[in-house]
Amino acid sequence: MISVPSHQLPSSGSNLRFWSQPRAFGRTSIFTYMNLLFALLLSGCSFFKPASSTGTTTPDKVPAEYGTTPRQNNPAQTGTVSVYDPVKREWVVVQTKPQEKIDTIRWKEGSGAVPITADAPRLPVPTDRGSVPVIPGVSNNNPNPVSPVNQPGQYRNTNPYNIAVLLPFMSGQVSGSVEGNSVAEWAIQYYGGLKMALSALDLEGIRLNVSVLDTKADTNEMYRLLRHPDVQNAQLLMGPYRRDNIKIVAEYAKRSNKPIVSPFSAVGTLTQDNPNYIQMNPSLESHCQALLNHALSEFRPDEIVVVTRNVVGEQNCLEFLRKAYAPKRAMGNPAIQEYFLQGDEKSYGTINLRPYIQNKTQAAIIVPSWADETYIFYLLRAVKSAKANGQKVVVYGMPQWVDFEHMEFDLYEQCQVRVSQVAFIDDQSPEILNFKKEFFARYAALPNPEAFAGYDQMIYFGRLLANFGPNVKDNLERNQGKGLHTGFTFTRVVNNVPFGSEQFAPTQRYENRFVHILEFAGYQFRPLPTIPR
Repeated sequence: MISVPSHQLPSSGSNLRFWSQPRAFGRTSIFTYMNLLFALLLSGCSFFKPASSTGTTTPDKVPAEYGTTPRQNNPAQTGTVSVYDPVKREWVVVQTKPQEKIDTIRWKEGSGAVPITADAPRLPVPTDRGSVPVIPGVSNNNPNPVSPVNQPGQYRNTNPYNIAVLLPFMSGQVSGSVEGNSVAEWAIQYYGGLKMALSALDLEGIRLNVSVLDTKADTNEMYRLLRHPDVQNAQLLMGPYRRDNIKIVAEYAKRSNKPIVSPFSAVGTLTQDNPNYIQMNPSLESHCQALLNHALSEFRPDEIVVVTRNVVGEQNCLEFLRKAYAPKRAMGNPAIQEYFLQGDEKSYGTINLRPYIQNKTQAAIIVPSWADETYIFYLLRAVKSAKANGQKVVVYGMPQWVDFEHMEFDLYEQCQVRVSQVAFIDDQSPEILNFKKEFFARYAALPNPEAFAGYDQMIYFGRLLANFGPNVKDNLERNQGKGLHTGFTFTRVVNNVPFGSEQFAPTQRYENRFVHILEFAGYQFRPLPTIPR
């Protein structure tokens, strides 16, 4: 076997190992892979598609996002750059040389899981776990006092647990920098956040043996890795990335009774009757439910109208909304209005919502459409023309609305647009700024959303293991959590069964159904308070 050493924590704390087997390289060749993370494109891939808050600019026209435009200092300050801090409203000097490489991998011959010499200073371990230092970037404010995953505390299990992380580093295809390879960028950013989480967990006294394996985004490699000792001995699996590989690992997890955390996919049909499958991204159905629940928290059912076209995806969303409202409808609540737009683009100018919102003091319009920016433009214009002076009309839309490039955002403001979103990175939050600073100091690069995901997920499941051991799936629903950019609200998913009999149905999977509702106000998206499910 060819082993790959990587930076890891000292032996007294959590262990991190990186294993792979590159193709087309001789036994004596040395292949340097994944240069410093600052070689990555800061744009990254589209994982999560979070909304970033829009801050004000300085007189120097510096973007509010920390470090977006670092500038070189004078020659006397070699090795440093100045980065604008929007909280202090001043430029701060930071080192350009990272504390550690996010990973520079050198291939060498090995046999089995050989120990790796620690390459970082030993982390201090508190003797009193009741006074654990603040985790970088994570608030100690516990939104759910019952849940131990939200804050450090006295943990039940002190023995380390084994975690196998399966990520597509593309070691057989990428040479030198991973710049331009979106899959490898996603993996290494996620890995960088994960490493920071392990350091934070080590400070809490949580010991984890983490092995990182390169799937190369290849099904044959995935089957090979399932026979790897680190996978066989793992009590928790995290990854992989591609759907076909997810199916392979999910079925293995089902047979071997190991929980698997799927960090990316929002598709709930990748595995069937699999209580070991933990889906981190909410499905389209969950997004629709979140929009409806939020609308019902402010509006009566007869003040809500769902607007759809003869498009498969939108009609599916309509069925999701009907299903979500069915229990309330069965209890005698009035029906929610539905507006069906017939025809193609030529009919967009005929949208007339006046009959649905007139003679009402307020109204909510749910538009489960995401791909047609032109359609959304015409619809919002119709809303603007239909609403009366002083009338409150809110339009609920889908996550993709955040990324529209040609929209007249005056319409967003005038229609009080609200969208569902898995992740929100608040660039004005001290916690977010703290995380970005630490990430930049460690890797000389700004974190992408994938880095936040790696951090949040490892913190959550590391604490879950420390409290409940490998039986994490049976403790998901009662342990809600809050991370830097998203939350954790897990639900046991079952097939369609009569209302009230869900507890007797077999578990299809566990799904994180936490969804932000962002409101466009003051020409920026901001999260609204979470509505309890």
